Amino acid sequence: MTGAMATRAVSIARGWSWAAQALFGDLRVRYGIKIGLAGVLALFGTQVLRLPNDNWAILTVLVMMSAQFVGSIAFKGIMRVTGTVAGALVGVWLVSDYTSTPEIFLPVLFLVMAFASYKFGQVGARQIPYAFFLFGLTTLVVATDGVADPAQAWQIGLDRTEEIIVGIISSLLVTTMLWPRYAREEFFEAGRTALKAVGQLFSVHGGAYLEAAAIPPDIENIQHAFWQQLSVLKNLQQAGARESTLFAARLSNYNAFFLALNHLFQAVLDLGRHRDEAWFLDSMQPETASFLAAIGEEFELLSAPRAPGEPLRPARLNEAYGTFEAKVYELRQRGLLPASSVEQALALAGPFAALRSLRDELNNIRGAMEGLPRVGQPLPDARPHGDVVPAIDWFWVRIAIKGGLAAVVSIVCLKWLHPPGSGSVPLMAWTLTIMARPFLKAGGSGDLRAFQTAFGASLFLTVYAILLLLATPFLSNYAVMNLGLFLVLFAFGFFTARISGINFWMQIGYLTISAFVGLNPQEPVASQTIIDTSLGLMFGTWIGTVVGRLLWPVLPQRILRDDLVALCIQIQALLNGDVHREKIRAQLATLPVEALQAVRQLRMAGCSNEEKARVAALVRALETLVIRISQLVPRRQLLQDIAEPRLRLQFECLEVEFNQVLDAFRECLDQGDCRRPLPALQGALAGLDRAFEDVRNRRPFGGELPEAPSRLLDLVDRYRATAEAMEGCGRLLGSLQLQRYWGDYAL
Repeated sequence: MTGAMATRAVSIARGWSWAAQALFGDLRVRYGIKIGLAGVLALFGTQVLRLPNDNWAILTVLVMMSAQFVGSIAFKGIMRVTGTVAGALVGVWLVSDYTSTPEIFLPVLFLVMAFASYKFGQVGARQIPYAFFLFGLTTLVVATDGVADPAQAWQIGLDRTEEIIVGIISSLLVTTMLWPRYAREEFFEAGRTALKAVGQLFSVHGGAYLEAAAIPPDIENIQHAFWQQLSVLKNLQQAGARESTLFAARLSNYNAFFLALNHLFQAVLDLGRHRDEAWFLDSMQPETASFLAAIGEEFELLSAPRAPGEPLRPARLNEAYGTFEAKVYELRQRGLLPASSVEQALALAGPFAALRSLRDELNNIRGAMEGLPRVGQPLPDARPHGDVVPAIDWFWVRIAIKGGLAAVVSIVCLKWLHPPGSGSVPLMAWTLTIMARPFLKAGGSGDLRAFQTAFGASLFLTVYAILLLLATPFLSNYAVMNLGLFLVLFAFGFFTARISGINFWMQIGYLTISAFVGLNPQEPVASQTIIDTSLGLMFGTWIGTVVGRLLWPVLPQRILRDDLVALCIQIQALLNGDVHREKIRAQLATLPVEALQAVRQLRMAGCSNEEKARVAALVRALETLVIRISQLVPRRQLLQDIAEPRLRLQFECLEVEFNQVLDAFRECLDQGDCRRPLPALQGALAGLDRAFEDVRNRRPFGGELPEAPSRLLDLVDRYRATAEAMEGCGRLLGSLQLQRYWGDYAL
């Protein structure tokens, strides 16, 4: 009996242990606990130090804890303090000198807020813009309070700085000590998962080279899984650059891995494109089987778990390829290629080039993977990057004007209309105005249906005020107040842990939680104060909504249009040999991700689910075109001595046609009209085939080095593949109905 009871006790203990592991293993639960503890700790710190505004420490915690990765908060805290101090000084200067002269105060405030808004978005996914955001935020807060009481401007600036430091310290302690997350390790693991998907895709296409088997229908699921993982990687890359100093220090290495992964995926797809042309492989089955097996082993090595500091095991990929290549040259020396027709020669070049490209891309991804920083290891050497002096970003110029206008309109309303809850009006209006594009990236719809969203936010704030009126008497106890704050923050963290970025409702959550703490319910709070606070948040929401929606609204269809037009422009720059190639390639990797996010947010009459699927297919086709041109450009430069004396004119003609097609794509997308005919490439391709046949007839390849004809055929095949990708994009573009939903719709 005793033994049975002991066994049962052990079983129950194990069950509880497994349940606890499952519970605390959930990212949402861990994040909710962390943000709740950080908030309670910040509240305790402000109470101990007798700081007047607990809500600023809590708001700091909410914003700081949105950076969930270790390695970010220290630097982010420095940026926050720097921006806060600078904003406090500018705010005090404005309030002290110009409050009595609105004709000077308002224009200068507009310029300051416009500058902060522009710099916040112009630099991109980095940590420095955070200082500009806090610069504008603090300037606006000091100006808001200073309008009512200019004599307290200095005290307000000092209090804000102290409260923000308390929030920074609380966030830093919790993030680094409790379930720390490392962007470097999560990116590495996500990369392994993506490589597994590419490996599964290769096993399908590679097996078809050895056996005449049909491609299984679930291959679409494998590709879809890879695309999802690619989005995860891109979001991690952006979050890591924004939140981790060590991650940002080697951002070029992560860009190199992301690009290599894209090219590897396309190289595997190329196997499927040339599957029916691989007739020559029947003569070299052992060598082909050995090479394909080596590729499969390389995928297994790359996607296997690996501890930091553990080197990648060597592979036999290059050795197997050498044997395979020697067999191909042996077949050529027997007369296989010179005796073949042009079509057969190109058919030979296709699969051979695809297999060689796959070997090259696997070598590239191996090098890129070895260049990824790992926790506890010295930073690897940085890859080349394309950082140049940032150009004027006209999108953020417009956002800057909107942000400055929202701030000025809010201050004017405070001065002459005296709305309730005046302290939160400018803050809410400005942040909602400048955050429309980040809202879109976080899964929101930007300014689309902004008035409906503002109405929903008003209903939420009404319910919030009612619940707060009912709960305030119970919060006069300090323990109950802390428990309530922890539960609210836990719920907020639980539901937002897996959101990449900050969306509209998270922004509402930040300010309502901050306002809840700012009421200081440990003392009796007048009902009118609670109602005024909610009305102030509503008033600010509507100011931000009106300014944001009526003046250059950020709409999914417009962001999609801008991204697709930018894709065409950058593809042309890459094709034409722009000197900033690395920067262009990084932008070409980012633009499709944002475009696909915008596609998912298209919600308007005239854009059915089928239309959204066609637009998404167009984005994927443009991604393929990017990779085709990325593969073509280096081969074109390396083969000048071989190709240009013979086929220079045809290659140049084909590139002129490529540019004309891209110009037509850009014009269609910019004007939102795909009903016009697009340039065709069949004539230029036919001219290339005739020129190639003439070259073969005048000078057979049999007397040359074996590598020369193979590389020439590879180059011709790359031009043909690029042309096929462009024609595919043209067909998809011609099937769209952009004119039905490309404008300013859906208020």
